[in-house]
Amino acid sequence: MSGLKRLLFVCSLVVLALIVGACGTTPATEAPVVTEAPSGTVPEGYVDTSAYAKDGPYDVCFSNASVSNSWRVMMVAHVDYGVKEAQAAGLVDNYRYTDANDDPAKQIGDVEDLLTQGCDVLILSAAASDVVDPAGQAAMEAGVPVVTLDRDVADPAHRLAYVEGDNCAMGRSQAEFIVEALGGQGNVVELSGIAGASPAEERLRCANEVFAAAPGITILEQAYANWSPTEGQAIMANWITKYPKIDGVWSDAGLQGAGAIQAYLDAGLPVPPITGEDFQMFWRLWVENDLNAFAPSFSSRQGYLAVQIALQVLKGEPVPEHSLIDPLVATNDNIAELYNPKLPDEAIVDALPEVLQEMYPDAFK
Repeated sequence: MSGLKRLLFVCSLVVLALIVGACGTTPATEAPVVTEAPSGTVPEGYVDTSAYAKDGPYDVCFSNASVSNSWRVMMVAHVDYGVKEAQAAGLVDNYRYTDANDDPAKQIGDVEDLLTQGCDVLILSAAASDVVDPAGQAAMEAGVPVVTLDRDVADPAHRLAYVEGDNCAMGRSQAEFIVEALGGQGNVVELSGIAGASPAEERLRCANEVFAAAPGITILEQAYANWSPTEGQAIMANWITKYPKIDGVWSDAGLQGAGAIQAYLDAGLPVPPITGEDFQMFWRLWVENDLNAFAPSFSSRQGYLAVQIALQVLKGEPVPEHSLIDPLVATNDNIAELYNPKLPDEAIVDALPEVLQEMYPDAFK
């Protein structure tokens, strides 16, 4: 069974309730739950956190790479939701947040400042895995446990736990869709996110493994679009002019994928098979133009899960060393059911319903 089919099979076992809007539906996913280890044991794959156990309420710090795109805005909204929930329960006192504006050097300074102010736990989403790695090391050496979110640090010893979606499975399944759509023959271009960001590099690596195993596939060019619709559109417009025959577009996210679609529409050309994720603009263009597309999510719900794991660490409970959030997979078969046209283009759809409705209440009236 191919990785794409395995991913679709696994996701078909996940029950996705639907929130019904006046003009469409959107998935209502449950809050991610941390699996608790049996009392007194630390199973394989879990981390002993007993050294960090302390009484609350706690000071939670979050050093974020940026909110430079819609996905990151939604991810931060999930962290905020988790912290507010914990504050209401009396578990969190102070919440300190910094934004590095995608500058790794600034993020190192941000972490230094947070540690000076006081942190019982540090949630860290690294602007660049290698450059920001010393910040994770400094926190751990100061006795502050680090939970990395979305983007890891280079050395696993410099954090306690890592929360993300499965980037490799995402990139692989997207590539398998392209190979299958093209019957194993054709010219493909690759649109990645941010150079050096662990999700972008992992998705690209695993996609290229799939393409390398398909001798009839030729990779014309790969470029980093910084998870930007505008940059994705500009790059794709250049490629449309440069290459007379592009048969498939592998995009590691819906952000630049939406821009690529728009470039084809502006050029008056049919859009070839294309991949993305749960970015509303990508979904809208897909539905309105009846495209051949595939879009596994990289769930922003991981922000909420990171807060839950951080709190478990401070309670001294064993936590998974590496946590993955299952994706919502949009296909040609289910996109019409998932799509809610009342959501704005910037929305990231695979979210906790409470967060999605809080951000876009008009979409559910």
